[in-house]
Amino acid sequence: MLKKVLFIVSLVILISAGVYAAGAQEVAAVEEGPAKLTVWDIYPEGTPFRKVLDGAIARFEAAHPGSTVEVISYGDMSNYKTKFATMMASGGKDADVFQTWGGGQLASYAGKGLVLDLTADMQKDGWSQRFSPAALSFVSSSNKVWGVPVELANVMFYYNKEIFAKYNLSVPTTFDELLRICEVLKNNKVIPIVLALNKAEWVGDMFYQYLVTRIGGLEPFKKAIAREPGGTFEDPAFIEAGKLLQTMVDAHCFQEGFLGAEYASMRQVFTQEKAAMLLMGSWLPGQISNEAPQMYGKVDYFRFPTVTGGKGRITDIVGGTNAAFAVSSATRYPEAAKALMREFSSELTAKDVLGIAKRLPAAKFSLEGVTMDELTKRVIAEVDQSTGIQLYYDQSSTPSLAQTHLSSISALYAKLTTPEKKAAEWEAAAKKELQ
Repeated sequence: MLKKVLFIVSLVILISAGVYAAGAQEVAAVEEGPAKLTVWDIYPEGTPFRKVLDGAIARFEAAHPGSTVEVISYGDMSNYKTKFATMMASGGKDADVFQTWGGGQLASYAGKGLVLDLTADMQKDGWSQRFSPAALSFVSSSNKVWGVPVELANVMFYYNKEIFAKYNLSVPTTFDELLRICEVLKNNKVIPIVLALNKAEWVGDMFYQYLVTRIGGLEPFKKAIAREPGGTFEDPAFIEAGKLLQTMVDAHCFQEGFLGAEYASMRQVFTQEKAAMLLMGSWLPGQISNEAPQMYGKVDYFRFPTVTGGKGRITDIVGGTNAAFAVSSATRYPEAAKALMREFSSELTAKDVLGIAKRLPAAKFSLEGVTMDELTKRVIAEVDQSTGIQLYYDQSSTPSLAQTHLSSISALYAKLTTPEKKAAEWEAAAKKELQ
């Protein structure tokens, strides 16, 4: 199973990386000794994953007397990516270690010589053997390893069990069943699905990715991004997915004003029990247990429903790594930076990813000695039970192509474009970018 996942993910990343010239530039002049490292990420104080990373940083500093780590946390992915793109455009000198989501985005910066090659180091002391094959593939391209994944994520539909029970609703297994549930909830003045697209197009993209995958399986995107014969973003699977997405909008599956809603508001609406469902990554249980523990016992999940006549399986999942890190080739402290990366992938960090953040570690782990609820255990198990993983579209693509795609996602929801036009523009951008 993992071999199939590894093949699918690796092919997409390798093709994305092939757009750029291979090979990294020479590392900046080494100035080792006590290091002053700067780390960029998106985890603000008080969040579970901040505690995980701070624990790893504290262990690194204790093992390297005199060395310090300054964390610059942007707290918002959209803001982070804007700042990050500017920083990398100027040579990547403002961060020694930076958060990445891997895929084509990381491969593109690596191809420009802005990322430190970790391949040789991964062969030392069995470092590469600490990871699951699928996890390491997300940060690899051109037969080289460019980053260290800290966790894996899968996207599921979370729902309020008490609301479902109140209206005698069963977990849907088909898209038509999902629409009927939304109708019942809407008629009873309950928000069926909470969504927020203001500066968070990636949230809406998860619906689109799942619909494409349920309609056409994993092949349409793989062939389109790889520019294989017959591969195109105008494949009927992409167009039909857009139509079903707009069907959800017409059916009022989402709350009023979702186009202007902020990402953070989604959890608030859900935990205040104003909405019955939320499509989100496997980091959600940990966030809810931290922010609204009284709500935690009411939450369960289901797999994204199938589409009648579609080729995709309900066990194909959308996912990737949401917490991976890479080293800037401009760092003055490459050895210290790599030592920090090793701590990010240590057994102690993996236990904290499980126990504190309630997420699936990218490094191999044991549940022994870790207190974990059944919901988190079952969500984590979905990765091993999956028949394939569709890496997030924006991370599978080059930065420019990802932006073209995400911009049109909001337009689809707002019905400012048609599925056919969106597909045509995406394909035109792909031809220009990838060929």
